[in-house]
Amino acid sequence: MFSSPSRSRLAVAVGAVLVAGLLAGCTAQAATEPGAASGTPVEGGSLVFADIELQTDFQVQKGFNYTQSNVFRNIADRLTAFDPESGEVVPWIASDWSINGDNTEFTFTIRPGVTFSDGTPLDAAAVKANLDQLGLGDEAKKIVKNRDFIGYASSEVTGEDTVVVRLSEPNADFLKATAASTASLVSTSTLALDYAGQADISKIVASGPFVFESQVPDQEIRFAKREDYAWPSSISTNQGAAHLDEVVFRAIPEVGLRVGAVSSGQADIARGIQPTDEAAATASGIELAVAQAPELTANWAAFRGNAPVVSDQDVRRALQIGFDREALKATVLSDSYPLSGSVLNRSAPGFVDLGDDLAYDADEAERLLDDAGWTVGSDGIREKDGQRLALSVAASPRSVVIKPAFEFIESEWRKLGVELTNNAGDSAILATALGDPSYPAIGSRQFYLGGLGPLFSAAGNTNTYVSDDELNALFATERASTDPAARDAVLADIQERLVLGTNLLVPLWDEVQVHAVGPGVSVTFDGGTAPLLQEAWIQE
Repeated sequence: MFSSPSRSRLAVAVGAVLVAGLLAGCTAQAATEPGAASGTPVEGGSLVFADIELQTDFQVQKGFNYTQSNVFRNIADRLTAFDPESGEVVPWIASDWSINGDNTEFTFTIRPGVTFSDGTPLDAAAVKANLDQLGLGDEAKKIVKNRDFIGYASSEVTGEDTVVVRLSEPNADFLKATAASTASLVSTSTLALDYAGQADISKIVASGPFVFESQVPDQEIRFAKREDYAWPSSISTNQGAAHLDEVVFRAIPEVGLRVGAVSSGQADIARGIQPTDEAAATASGIELAVAQAPELTANWAAFRGNAPVVSDQDVRRALQIGFDREALKATVLSDSYPLSGSVLNRSAPGFVDLGDDLAYDADEAERLLDDAGWTVGSDGIREKDGQRLALSVAASPRSVVIKPAFEFIESEWRKLGVELTNNAGDSAILATALGDPSYPAIGSRQFYLGGLGPLFSAAGNTNTYVSDDELNALFATERASTDPAARDAVLADIQERLVLGTNLLVPLWDEVQVHAVGPGVSVTFDGGTAPLLQEAWIQE
Protein backbone atom coordinates (compact mmCIF):
# COMPACT_ATOMS: atom_id res chain seq x y z
CA MET A 1 0.00 0.00 0.00
CA PHE A 2 0.90 3.63 -0.27
CA SER A 3 2.12 4.90 3.06
CA SER A 4 0.49 7.39 5.36
CA PRO A 5 3.38 9.32 6.89
CA SER A 6 3.72 10.31 10.50
CA ARG A 7 1.75 13.34 11.58
CA SER A 8 4.58 15.79 10.92
CA ARG A 9 5.42 14.18 7.59
CA LEU A 10 1.77 14.04 6.57
CA ALA A 11 1.62 17.81 6.75
CA VAL A 12 4.41 17.95 4.21
CA ALA A 13 2.71 15.36 2.04
CA VAL A 14 -0.61 17.13 1.98
CA GLY A 15 1.09 20.49 1.52
CA ALA A 16 2.77 19.52 -1.72
CA VAL A 17 4.32 16.13 -1.73
CA LEU A 18 1.66 13.53 -1.77
CA VAL A 19 -2.04 12.93 -2.07
CA ALA A 20 -3.35 9.39 -2.31
CA GLY A 21 -6.70 8.04 -3.41
CA LEU A 22 -7.74 10.95 -5.61
CA LEU A 23 -10.47 9.38 -7.71
CA ALA A 24 -13.51 10.74 -9.47
CA GLY A 25 -16.06 11.72 -6.88
CA CYS A 26 -13.67 11.15 -3.97
CA THR A 27 -11.74 13.52 -1.75
CA ALA A 28 -8.02 13.35 -1.17
CA GLN A 29 -6.94 11.17 1.70
CA ALA A 30 -3.82 9.34 2.77
CA ALA A 31 -3.88 5.60 2.33
CA THR A 32 -3.34 3.21 5.20
CA GLU A 33 0.05 2.03 6.36
CA PRO A 34 1.56 -0.99 4.64
CA GLY A 35 1.99 -4.06 6.76
CA ALA A 36 2.12 -3.44 10.48
CA ALA A 37 -0.06 -0.69 11.87
CA SER A 38 2.99 0.94 13.42
CA GLY A 39 4.42 1.65 9.98
CA THR A 40 7.88 0.55 11.07
CA PRO A 41 10.29 0.80 8.12
CA VAL A 42 11.44 -2.50 6.63
CA GLU A 43 15.13 -2.83 5.82
CA GLY A 44 16.39 -4.31 2.56
CA GLY A 45 14.94 -5.10 -0.82
CA SER A 46 15.05 -3.67 -4.32
CA LEU A 47 12.54 -1.10 -5.61
CA VAL A 48 11.78 -0.67 -9.31
CA PHE A 49 10.58 2.75 -10.48
CA ALA A 50 9.06 2.62 -13.97
CA ASP A 51 9.39 5.89 -15.86
CA ILE A 52 8.24 7.19 -19.22
CA GLU A 53 11.82 7.27 -20.48
CA LEU A 54 15.38 7.42 -19.19
CA GLN A 55 17.44 10.56 -19.63
CA THR A 56 20.68 10.11 -21.55
CA ASP A 57 22.19 13.49 -20.60
CA PHE A 58 22.75 13.82 -16.85
CA GLN A 59 24.84 16.98 -16.88
CA VAL A 60 23.53 18.86 -13.84
CA GLN A 61 22.46 22.12 -15.48
CA LYS A 62 20.42 20.20 -18.07
CA GLY A 63 18.17 18.73 -15.39
CA PHE A 64 14.93 20.63 -16.07
CA ASN A 65 13.00 17.41 -16.64
CA TYR A 66 11.49 14.67 -14.52
CA THR A 67 13.60 11.75 -15.67
CA GLN A 68 16.78 13.50 -14.56
CA SER A 69 15.41 15.09 -11.38
CA ASN A 70 13.94 11.76 -10.23
CA VAL A 71 17.39 10.22 -10.42
CA PHE A 72 19.38 13.15 -9.06
CA ARG A 73 17.14 13.50 -6.01
CA ASN A 74 18.31 10.05 -4.97
CA ILE A 75 22.02 10.14 -5.85
CA ALA A 76 23.07 13.73 -5.09
CA ASP A 77 22.58 16.29 -2.35
CA ARG A 78 22.03 20.06 -2.54
CA LEU A 79 23.03 23.03 -0.45
CA THR A 80 19.43 23.49 0.70
CA ALA A 81 16.06 21.79 0.44
CA PHE A 82 12.62 23.20 -0.36
CA ASP A 83 9.98 22.43 2.27
CA PRO A 84 6.70 22.11 0.34
CA GLU A 85 4.61 22.46 3.49
CA SER A 86 5.96 25.84 4.54
CA GLY A 87 7.26 27.03 1.19
CA GLU A 88 10.55 27.80 2.92
CA VAL A 89 14.14 26.79 2.23
CA VAL A 90 15.62 24.52 4.93
CA PRO A 91 19.14 23.22 5.69
CA TRP A 92 20.79 20.34 3.89
CA ILE A 93 24.49 20.45 3.04
CA ALA A 94 24.43 24.06 4.17
CA SER A 95 23.62 23.88 7.88
CA ASP A 96 23.08 27.63 8.10
CA TRP A 97 23.30 30.81 6.02
CA SER A 98 22.99 34.56 6.16
CA ILE A 99 22.03 37.12 3.52
CA ASN A 100 23.11 40.74 3.32
CA GLY A 101 20.65 43.61 3.19
CA ASP A 102 20.31 43.88 -0.58
CA ASN A 103 20.28 40.20 -1.59
CA THR A 104 23.71 40.31 -3.23
CA GLU A 105 25.79 38.29 -0.74
CA PHE A 106 24.93 34.85 0.64
CA THR A 107 27.15 33.25 3.28
CA PHE A 108 26.76 29.47 3.71
CA THR A 109 28.04 27.34 6.58
CA ILE A 110 28.83 23.87 5.22
CA ARG A 111 27.85 20.80 7.20
CA PRO A 112 30.93 18.91 8.46
CA GLY A 113 31.68 15.27 7.76
CA VAL A 114 29.94 14.93 4.39
CA THR A 115 31.78 12.91 1.75
CA PHE A 116 31.28 11.98 -1.86
CA SER A 117 31.03 8.29 -2.67
CA ASP A 118 34.73 8.26 -3.69
CA GLY A 119 35.66 9.33 -0.16
CA THR A 120 36.60 12.93 -0.97
CA PRO A 121 35.05 15.62 1.23
CA LEU A 122 32.04 17.69 0.27
CA ASP A 123 33.60 20.70 1.94
CA ALA A 124 33.62 24.43 1.32
CA ALA A 125 36.10 24.09 -1.54
CA ALA A 126 33.93 21.50 -3.29
CA VAL A 127 30.86 23.69 -2.82
CA LYS A 128 32.68 26.67 -4.37
CA ALA A 129 33.74 24.55 -7.36
CA ASN A 130 30.14 23.46 -7.91
CA LEU A 131 28.73 26.96 -7.54
CA ASP A 132 31.25 28.38 -9.99
CA GLN A 133 30.28 25.91 -12.69
CA LEU A 134 26.59 26.43 -11.98
CA GLY A 135 26.81 30.20 -11.93
CA LEU A 136 29.40 30.83 -14.62
CA GLY A 137 29.12 27.78 -16.84
CA ASP A 138 32.16 26.55 -18.74
CA GLU A 139 32.35 27.83 -22.28
CA ALA A 140 35.27 25.58 -23.19
CA LYS A 141 33.23 22.53 -22.20
CA LYS A 142 30.01 23.97 -23.68
CA ILE A 143 28.37 23.85 -20.26
CA VAL A 144 25.76 26.58 -19.95
CA LYS A 145 25.12 28.71 -16.89
CA ASN A 146 22.35 27.65 -14.54
CA ARG A 147 19.49 29.89 -15.67
CA ASP A 148 18.34 30.40 -12.06
CA PHE A 149 21.67 31.80 -10.82
CA ILE A 150 20.91 35.32 -12.03
CA GLY A 151 23.70 37.76 -11.18
CA TYR A 152 26.17 35.12 -10.00
CA ALA A 153 29.63 36.70 -9.91
CA SER A 154 31.84 34.59 -7.67
CA SER A 155 32.22 32.39 -4.61
CA GLU A 156 34.94 32.56 -2.01
CA VAL A 157 35.98 30.08 0.67
CA THR A 158 36.41 32.28 3.75
CA GLY A 159 36.91 29.57 6.35
CA GLU A 160 37.14 25.82 6.77
CA ASP A 161 33.37 25.49 6.49
CA THR A 162 32.25 28.82 5.02
CA VAL A 163 31.49 29.91 1.46
CA VAL A 164 30.48 33.45 0.48
CA VAL A 165 28.55 33.90 -2.78
CA ARG A 166 28.56 37.34 -4.37
CA LEU A 167 26.04 38.47 -6.97
CA SER A 168 26.29 41.39 -9.38
CA GLU A 169 22.64 42.29 -8.80
CA PRO A 170 20.01 41.55 -6.14
CA ASN A 171 18.44 38.11 -6.39
CA ALA A 172 16.23 37.06 -3.50
CA ASP A 173 15.44 33.86 -5.43
CA PHE A 174 19.06 32.69 -5.33
CA LEU A 175 18.66 30.85 -2.03
CA LYS A 176 15.69 28.89 -3.32
CA ALA A 177 17.59 28.13 -6.53
CA THR A 178 20.18 26.23 -4.47
CA ALA A 179 17.40 23.77 -3.55
CA ALA A 180 16.66 22.84 -7.17
CA SER A 181 17.61 19.61 -8.91
CA THR A 182 19.71 21.68 -11.28
CA ALA A 183 21.88 22.76 -8.33
CA SER A 184 22.79 19.21 -7.30
CA LEU A 185 26.34 18.88 -5.98
CA VAL A 186 28.88 16.55 -7.58
CA SER A 187 32.51 15.77 -6.79
CA THR A 188 35.40 17.84 -8.07
CA SER A 189 36.52 14.79 -10.06
CA THR A 190 33.18 14.91 -11.89
CA LEU A 191 33.51 18.66 -12.47
CA ALA A 192 36.92 18.04 -14.04
CA LEU A 193 35.35 15.89 -16.78
CA ASP A 194 34.35 17.26 -20.17
CA TYR A 195 30.67 17.66 -21.05
CA ALA A 196 30.29 14.07 -22.20
CA GLY A 197 31.82 12.79 -18.98
CA GLN A 198 29.59 14.95 -16.80
CA ALA A 199 26.57 13.78 -18.77
CA ASP A 200 27.43 10.08 -18.30
CA ILE A 201 25.53 8.72 -15.30
CA SER A 202 28.13 5.99 -14.80
CA LYS A 203 30.85 8.63 -14.24
CA ILE A 204 28.98 10.96 -11.88
CA VAL A 205 30.29 10.89 -8.32
CA ALA A 206 27.98 12.51 -5.77
CA SER A 207 27.17 12.35 -2.06
CA GLY A 208 23.62 11.00 -2.09
CA PRO A 209 22.05 7.89 -0.53
CA PHE A 210 22.44 5.72 -3.65
CA VAL A 211 25.47 5.08 -5.87
CA PHE A 212 25.61 4.01 -9.51
CA GLU A 213 25.78 0.24 -9.92
CA SER A 214 25.06 -0.63 -13.56
CA GLN A 215 22.93 0.28 -16.55
CA VAL A 216 21.43 -0.98 -19.77
CA PRO A 217 21.40 2.21 -21.87
CA ASP A 218 17.91 3.56 -22.56
CA GLN A 219 16.38 0.68 -20.58
CA GLU A 220 17.36 0.75 -16.91
CA ILE A 221 19.81 2.18 -14.38
CA ARG A 222 20.61 0.47 -11.08
CA PHE A 223 21.81 2.21 -7.93
CA ALA A 224 23.04 0.55 -4.75
CA LYS A 225 22.52 1.80 -1.22
CA ARG A 226 25.35 3.83 0.25
CA GLU A 227 25.82 2.26 3.67
CA ASP A 228 27.46 5.26 5.35
CA TYR A 229 25.00 7.93 4.18
CA ALA A 230 24.15 10.16 7.16
CA TRP A 231 23.34 13.71 5.96
CA PRO A 232 19.82 14.00 4.52
CA SER A 233 17.97 17.30 4.58
CA SER A 234 16.47 18.59 7.81
CA ILE A 235 12.94 17.59 6.72
CA SER A 236 13.77 13.97 5.88
CA THR A 237 11.96 11.38 7.99
CA ASN A 238 14.99 9.10 7.71
CA GLN A 239 18.17 10.67 9.06
CA GLY A 240 20.41 7.77 8.09
CA ALA A 241 21.14 5.38 5.26
CA ALA A 242 18.36 4.19 2.95
CA HIS A 243 16.13 1.32 4.00
CA LEU A 244 16.28 -0.19 0.51
CA ASP A 245 19.36 -2.06 -0.71
CA GLU A 246 18.85 -1.05 -4.33
CA VAL A 247 16.70 1.10 -6.59
CA VAL A 248 16.17 0.53 -10.29
CA PHE A 249 14.91 3.15 -12.73
CA ARG A 250 13.38 1.38 -15.71
CA ALA A 251 12.01 2.89 -18.93
CA ILE A 252 8.57 1.67 -19.99
CA PRO A 253 7.36 4.11 -22.67
CA GLU A 254 3.93 2.52 -23.19
CA VAL A 255 1.59 3.92 -20.53
CA GLY A 256 -0.60 0.81 -20.33
CA LEU A 257 2.45 -1.38 -19.80
CA ARG A 258 3.56 0.78 -16.87
CA VAL A 259 0.33 0.06 -15.02
CA GLY A 260 0.62 -3.60 -15.97
CA ALA A 261 4.17 -3.74 -14.64
CA VAL A 262 2.95 -2.63 -11.22
CA SER A 263 -0.02 -5.03 -11.32
CA SER A 264 2.25 -7.95 -12.16
CA GLY A 265 4.93 -7.03 -9.63
CA GLN A 266 7.56 -6.19 -12.26
CA ALA A 267 7.64 -2.61 -10.95
CA ASP A 268 6.85 -1.14 -7.56
CA ILE A 269 6.07 2.42 -8.68
CA ALA A 270 5.17 3.74 -12.12
CA ARG A 271 5.02 7.41 -13.14
CA GLY A 272 2.66 8.83 -15.73
CA ILE A 273 -0.71 7.10 -15.33
CA GLN A 274 -3.47 8.21 -17.69
CA PRO A 275 -6.75 9.47 -16.21
CA THR A 276 -8.57 6.75 -18.15
CA ASP A 277 -6.51 4.10 -16.33
CA GLU A 278 -6.94 5.44 -12.80
CA ALA A 279 -10.18 3.66 -11.88
CA ALA A 280 -9.04 0.33 -13.34
CA ALA A 281 -5.74 0.60 -11.51
CA THR A 282 -7.35 1.13 -8.12
CA ALA A 283 -9.89 -1.60 -8.80
CA SER A 284 -6.99 -4.02 -9.26
CA GLY A 285 -5.53 -3.11 -5.87
CA ILE A 286 -3.04 -0.48 -6.99
CA GLU A 287 -2.79 2.74 -5.00
CA LEU A 288 -2.61 6.07 -6.82
CA ALA A 289 -0.07 8.54 -5.51
CA VAL A 290 -0.71 12.03 -6.85
CA ALA A 291 2.46 14.04 -6.34
CA GLN A 292 1.80 17.77 -6.41
CA ALA A 293 4.48 20.10 -7.74
CA PRO A 294 4.95 23.49 -6.05
CA GLU A 295 8.49 23.54 -7.47
CA LEU A 296 7.00 23.71 -10.97
CA THR A 297 4.63 26.05 -12.73
CA ALA A 298 1.13 25.07 -13.72
CA ASN A 299 0.59 23.62 -17.18
CA TRP A 300 -0.09 26.33 -19.72
CA ALA A 301 -0.28 27.22 -23.37
CA ALA A 302 2.19 30.04 -24.03
CA PHE A 303 1.66 32.27 -27.04
CA ARG A 304 4.66 33.60 -28.94
CA GLY A 305 3.75 37.27 -28.74
CA ASN A 306 5.13 38.27 -32.13
CA ALA A 307 3.96 35.22 -34.08
CA PRO A 308 1.32 35.50 -36.81
CA VAL A 309 -2.30 35.58 -35.59
CA VAL A 310 -1.48 35.50 -31.86
CA SER A 311 0.41 38.80 -32.04
CA ASP A 312 -3.04 40.38 -31.59
CA GLN A 313 -3.77 40.60 -27.86
CA ASP A 314 -7.54 40.49 -28.45
CA VAL A 315 -7.09 37.16 -30.23
CA ARG A 316 -5.04 35.85 -27.29
CA ARG A 317 -7.76 36.93 -24.86
CA ALA A 318 -10.44 35.27 -26.99
CA LEU A 319 -8.48 32.03 -26.99
CA GLN A 320 -8.03 32.22 -23.20
CA ILE A 321 -11.78 32.28 -22.57
CA GLY A 322 -12.82 30.39 -25.69
CA PHE A 323 -12.88 26.88 -24.23
CA ASP A 324 -14.66 25.31 -21.26
CA ARG A 325 -12.04 24.46 -18.65
CA GLU A 326 -14.52 22.55 -16.49
CA ALA A 327 -15.46 20.42 -19.48
CA LEU A 328 -11.76 19.87 -20.19
CA LYS A 329 -11.35 18.41 -16.73
CA ALA A 330 -14.49 16.28 -16.99
CA THR A 331 -13.65 15.01 -20.47
CA VAL A 332 -9.87 14.59 -20.49
CA LEU A 333 -8.52 14.87 -16.96
CA SER A 334 -9.65 13.52 -13.58
CA ASP A 335 -9.97 14.71 -10.02
CA SER A 336 -6.22 14.16 -9.72
CA TYR A 337 -5.72 17.32 -11.81
CA PRO A 338 -6.87 20.62 -10.27
CA LEU A 339 -7.67 23.26 -12.85
CA SER A 340 -5.05 25.99 -12.65
CA GLY A 341 -5.90 29.53 -11.69
CA SER A 342 -2.58 31.11 -12.59
CA VAL A 343 0.90 30.49 -13.95
CA LEU A 344 1.70 28.92 -10.55
CA ASN A 345 0.23 25.79 -9.02
CA ARG A 346 -2.26 26.26 -6.21
CA SER A 347 0.18 24.56 -3.83
CA ALA A 348 2.96 27.05 -4.63
CA PRO A 349 3.97 29.92 -2.32
CA GLY A 350 2.46 33.19 -3.51
CA PHE A 351 -0.21 31.63 -5.75
CA VAL A 352 -2.97 34.08 -6.76
CA ASP A 353 -6.23 32.68 -8.11
CA LEU A 354 -7.19 34.34 -11.40
CA GLY A 355 -9.64 31.59 -12.30
CA ASP A 356 -12.73 33.81 -12.39
CA ASP A 357 -11.13 35.85 -15.18
CA LEU A 358 -10.49 32.68 -17.17
CA ALA A 359 -14.07 31.42 -17.09
CA TYR A 360 -15.53 30.14 -20.36
CA ASP A 361 -17.31 32.92 -22.26
CA ALA A 362 -17.93 31.98 -25.87
CA ASP A 363 -19.99 35.10 -26.58
CA GLU A 364 -17.22 37.42 -25.39
CA ALA A 365 -14.62 35.40 -27.30
CA GLU A 366 -16.64 35.72 -30.50
CA ARG A 367 -17.12 39.45 -29.93
CA LEU A 368 -13.38 39.97 -29.49
CA LEU A 369 -12.62 38.10 -32.71
CA ASP A 370 -15.35 39.99 -34.58
CA ASP A 371 -14.07 43.35 -33.35
CA ALA A 372 -10.52 42.35 -34.33
CA GLY A 373 -11.73 41.93 -37.90
CA TRP A 374 -11.77 38.15 -38.12
CA THR A 375 -14.85 37.00 -40.07
CA VAL A 376 -16.12 33.44 -40.46
CA GLY A 377 -15.27 31.90 -43.84
CA SER A 378 -17.11 29.31 -45.90
CA ASP A 379 -15.48 26.40 -44.06
CA GLY A 380 -16.20 27.85 -40.63
CA ILE A 381 -12.68 29.16 -40.04
CA ARG A 382 -12.28 32.89 -39.61
CA GLU A 383 -10.26 34.98 -42.04
CA LYS A 384 -8.77 38.46 -42.15
CA ASP A 385 -7.01 40.08 -45.09
CA GLY A 386 -6.68 36.70 -46.77
CA GLN A 387 -5.17 35.01 -43.70
CA ARG A 388 -6.91 32.15 -41.91
CA LEU A 389 -7.21 32.23 -38.12
CA ALA A 390 -5.04 29.14 -37.81
CA LEU A 391 -2.28 28.26 -35.38
CA SER A 392 -0.26 25.27 -34.19
CA VAL A 393 0.77 24.07 -30.75
CA ALA A 394 3.75 21.91 -29.81
CA ALA A 395 4.42 20.19 -26.49
CA SER A 396 6.55 17.49 -24.92
CA PRO A 397 5.49 13.82 -25.06
CA ARG A 398 6.48 13.45 -21.39
CA SER A 399 2.95 14.40 -20.26
CA VAL A 400 0.33 11.68 -20.67
CA VAL A 401 -2.53 14.21 -20.83
CA ILE A 402 -1.13 17.04 -22.94
CA LYS A 403 -2.11 15.71 -26.39
CA PRO A 404 -5.71 14.75 -25.50
CA ALA A 405 -6.08 18.08 -23.69
CA PHE A 406 -5.19 20.01 -26.82
CA GLU A 407 -7.49 17.75 -28.85
CA PHE A 408 -10.32 18.98 -26.65
CA ILE A 409 -9.19 22.61 -26.96
CA GLU A 410 -8.92 22.15 -30.73
CA SER A 411 -12.60 21.16 -30.90
CA GLU A 412 -13.63 24.06 -28.65
CA TRP A 413 -11.69 26.69 -30.58
CA ARG A 414 -13.10 25.40 -33.85
CA LYS A 415 -16.56 26.43 -32.63
CA LEU A 416 -15.20 29.99 -32.52
CA GLY A 417 -13.81 29.69 -36.03
CA VAL A 418 -10.23 29.02 -34.97
CA GLU A 419 -8.20 26.19 -36.51
CA LEU A 420 -5.65 24.53 -34.21
CA THR A 421 -3.09 22.03 -35.45
CA ASN A 422 -2.27 19.81 -32.49
CA ASN A 423 1.38 18.75 -32.54
CA ALA A 424 1.55 18.03 -28.81
CA GLY A 425 3.58 14.91 -28.08
CA ASP A 426 5.82 15.19 -31.15
CA SER A 427 9.41 15.60 -29.92
CA ALA A 428 10.82 16.56 -33.32
CA ILE A 429 8.29 19.32 -33.88
CA LEU A 430 8.79 20.58 -30.33
CA ALA A 431 12.55 20.78 -30.80
CA THR A 432 12.05 22.94 -33.88
CA ALA A 433 9.29 25.04 -32.32
CA LEU A 434 11.35 25.91 -29.24
CA GLY A 435 13.85 27.70 -31.43
CA ASP A 436 11.32 29.35 -33.72
CA PRO A 437 9.71 32.58 -32.43
CA SER A 438 7.20 32.46 -35.27
CA TYR A 439 5.77 29.16 -34.03
CA PRO A 440 2.47 30.30 -32.43
CA ALA A 441 2.10 28.31 -29.21
CA ILE A 442 3.88 25.95 -26.83
CA GLY A 443 2.31 23.73 -24.18
CA SER A 444 4.54 23.45 -21.14
CA ARG A 445 5.18 23.42 -17.42
CA GLN A 446 8.58 24.23 -15.97
CA PHE A 447 10.71 24.07 -12.85
CA TYR A 448 10.89 27.56 -11.40
CA LEU A 449 12.54 27.59 -7.95
CA GLY A 450 14.75 30.37 -9.29
CA GLY A 451 11.67 32.52 -9.90
CA LEU A 452 9.54 33.28 -12.95
CA GLY A 453 12.00 35.85 -14.28
CA PRO A 454 14.38 33.33 -15.88
CA LEU A 455 11.43 31.85 -17.79
CA PHE A 456 10.01 35.05 -19.26
CA SER A 457 12.39 38.02 -18.97
CA ALA A 458 14.66 37.70 -22.00
CA ALA A 459 13.44 38.58 -25.49
CA GLY A 460 14.67 35.16 -26.60
CA ASN A 461 12.87 33.16 -23.93
CA THR A 462 11.45 30.07 -25.60
CA ASN A 463 8.07 30.39 -23.89
CA THR A 464 6.77 33.70 -25.28
CA TYR A 465 9.73 35.22 -27.17
CA VAL A 466 8.60 38.53 -25.71
CA SER A 467 10.51 40.80 -23.34
CA ASP A 468 7.88 42.92 -21.59
CA ASP A 469 9.21 46.06 -19.89
CA GLU A 470 6.55 46.05 -17.19
CA LEU A 471 7.19 42.39 -16.41
CA ASN A 472 10.94 42.89 -16.31
CA ALA A 473 10.53 45.75 -13.85
CA LEU A 474 8.38 43.50 -11.67
CA PHE A 475 10.94 40.68 -11.86
CA ALA A 476 13.70 43.07 -10.74
CA THR A 477 11.57 44.40 -7.89
CA GLU A 478 10.75 40.89 -6.74
CA ARG A 479 14.41 39.83 -6.73
CA ALA A 480 15.43 42.95 -4.79
CA SER A 481 12.71 42.72 -2.15
CA THR A 482 13.73 41.66 1.36
CA ASP A 483 10.23 41.67 2.86
CA PRO A 484 8.23 38.44 2.29
CA ALA A 485 4.87 40.21 2.19
CA ALA A 486 6.17 42.74 -0.31
CA ARG A 487 7.60 39.96 -2.47
CA ASP A 488 4.25 38.13 -2.46
CA ALA A 489 2.54 41.33 -3.55
CA VAL A 490 4.96 41.71 -6.46
CA LEU A 491 4.57 38.03 -7.33
CA ALA A 492 0.81 38.59 -7.50
CA ASP A 493 1.39 41.45 -9.94
CA ILE A 494 3.68 39.22 -12.02
CA GLN A 495 1.04 36.51 -12.28
CA GLU A 496 -1.66 39.00 -13.22
CA ARG A 497 0.57 40.63 -15.84
CA LEU A 498 1.53 37.32 -17.45
CA VAL A 499 -2.01 35.95 -17.58
CA LEU A 500 -4.32 38.97 -17.85
CA GLY A 501 -2.13 41.99 -18.60
CA THR A 502 -0.49 40.46 -21.67
CA ASN A 503 -2.70 37.39 -22.20
CA LEU A 504 0.45 35.52 -23.19
CA LEU A 505 -0.40 32.46 -21.11
CA VAL A 506 -3.45 30.23 -20.95
CA PRO A 507 -3.39 28.40 -17.59
CA LEU A 508 -4.67 24.84 -17.97
CA TRP A 509 -4.22 22.56 -14.97
CA ASP A 510 -1.94 22.35 -11.94
CA GLU A 511 1.11 20.20 -12.49
CA VAL A 512 0.84 16.81 -10.81
CA GLN A 513 2.40 13.44 -11.51
CA VAL A 514 0.12 10.46 -11.00
CA HIS A 515 1.93 7.31 -9.88
CA ALA A 516 0.77 3.73 -9.58
CA VAL A 517 2.11 2.25 -6.35
CA GLY A 518 2.17 -1.48 -5.71
CA PRO A 519 1.12 -3.33 -2.55
CA GLY A 520 3.40 -2.92 0.43
CA VAL A 521 5.30 0.06 -0.97
CA SER A 522 5.80 3.06 1.30
CA VAL A 523 6.95 6.16 -0.59
CA THR A 524 6.63 9.92 -0.50
CA PHE A 525 7.59 12.60 -3.02
CA ASP A 526 9.26 15.98 -2.88
CA GLY A 527 7.90 19.29 -4.15
CA GLY A 528 9.24 18.52 -7.62
CA THR A 529 7.42 15.12 -7.61
CA ALA A 530 10.67 13.15 -7.31
CA PRO A 531 10.34 9.96 -5.23
CA LEU A 532 12.16 10.12 -1.90
CA LEU A 533 13.67 6.65 -2.10
CA GLN A 534 16.04 7.14 0.83
CA GLU A 535 12.88 7.19 2.97
CA ALA A 536 11.04 4.43 1.10
CA TRP A 537 10.60 0.78 2.02
CA ILE A 538 8.71 -2.31 0.90
CA GLN A 539 6.62 -4.46 3.21
CA GLU A 540 7.08 -8.00 1.95
